[in-house]
Amino acid sequence: MPPRQSLVLSLFTARPQHSVHPRHWLFSRSVSSNPQSFAELASRPSSKYQIYTSQSDSPFLNLSIEHFLLRKTPANSTLLFFYVNRPCVVIGRNQNPWLEADLKLLAAEPASLLNPGGGGPTPLAAGSTVDIVRRRSGGGAVFHDAGNINYCVICPTEDFTRDKHVEMVVEALRRDNPRARVNERHDIVLDQGAYDPERPEPDTGDMHATRYQGNGELPPLKVSGSAYKLTRTRSLHHGTCLLNSPNLKAISRYLKSPGRHVIKARGVDSVRSPVGNVYEGFQPDASSRFQAHVLEAFASRYGLGDDCMSAFQKAKARAEMQHGGGWVCGSLDDSIASLPEIQAGMGELQSPDWIYGQTPQFTLSSHPVMDDERPIPSLPSYFPSSARVFLRVRSGVVESDEISIGGEREVPNNETRGSALDILRGIKVHEVADFFPLLREKSNFGGRGLAAISSWLNAMFGK
Repeated sequence: MPPRQSLVLSLFTARPQHSVHPRHWLFSRSVSSNPQSFAELASRPSSKYQIYTSQSDSPFLNLSIEHFLLRKTPANSTLLFFYVNRPCVVIGRNQNPWLEADLKLLAAEPASLLNPGGGGPTPLAAGSTVDIVRRRSGGGAVFHDAGNINYCVICPTEDFTRDKHVEMVVEALRRDNPRARVNERHDIVLDQGAYDPERPEPDTGDMHATRYQGNGELPPLKVSGSAYKLTRTRSLHHGTCLLNSPNLKAISRYLKSPGRHVIKARGVDSVRSPVGNVYEGFQPDASSRFQAHVLEAFASRYGLGDDCMSAFQKAKARAEMQHGGGWVCGSLDDSIASLPEIQAGMGELQSPDWIYGQTPQFTLSSHPVMDDERPIPSLPSYFPSSARVFLRVRSGVVESDEISIGGEREVPNNETRGSALDILRGIKVHEVADFFPLLREKSNFGGRGLAAISSWLNAMFGK
């Protein structure tokens, strides 16, 4: 049976200067927020404007909801979606997990990570780990936690620009922090300079300049980065926003790969930037304020009625869907994962073949080679002075390798000469727990050299 519907009268006042018809906002209906209702309303041809928030902290579910909305919503619709993920590192579609993150640190219990809290930050629950997630959009690696909120806007491709909706978010952020602006990379930053009364006041519609822009001595702090996925008819723009994360000092550790000096990758490298929070100290209502301010800016841009916000807040409070003639808003929970399309999307995102197997080709080398002529920083003291290690990896699988100790070089007394060619070919890197037994079985190495090379490979790949 279809879910029972109750009629809720809500007087929506459409703004006459915009093109939305007032009659779309005269009545709203509430329905339970079950998967079938969500799927039907999201794909309904008349649902031109849609606003959702997720109650789940699963990055795999929230990214799969985005993908569902990108594929299933009407081609002429525009929607806004908010969610907060549990601690995770999210890399771009064309990035390398071994280059973008410290995978060993992610797999360990994150005793040093915290949740924001009114009485001060609190440790994560025992047994927690930090997920590594590959999203379907491009861009660089980011760290998510409970002090970071994510927003997503999906619109017709013909209406898309990279600045359009990030400017909308800056407009919202300036309600609480006038230092916010959009930089040349379409990121949101907070200028750190002193207020300059002599600087011309930026136009109220200029989201790219503030009166706090410094002289270069104090670089702006990045609070939000964006990524995009564009199709012929639909465009997705999603971004992060650091509101009050207690883990700012830990972010760089999780996003620092031990193999960054010896791995050379095709694909997209992340741009490192100093980061900060929008709010100073803990703000218990930070997420709600952000959503309310962004929703207000969204409603203003698209001519939605002023009562749109109250319908959205009602949907959040009651964990239900609200809908009218041309719009939908609602609160989504973990039950949405039962939709077959979303279930399939989560399965793909959680698959090692997606997380690791989609990695563009890369090389790992202990010495400069034609593929990577960068000078190599000092290797660990335990690494054999006469050793050479080179791996070429495609789609997470070793395509070729050359490992040697000695060669034409003099071999110290405590090392055993040896060489091996393509002994790791066909090995999926993420499936190797320890390179030592693998090399012992497949090579003629022995002594300290075998243990040292194995330890080095383990360290570079985050084992």
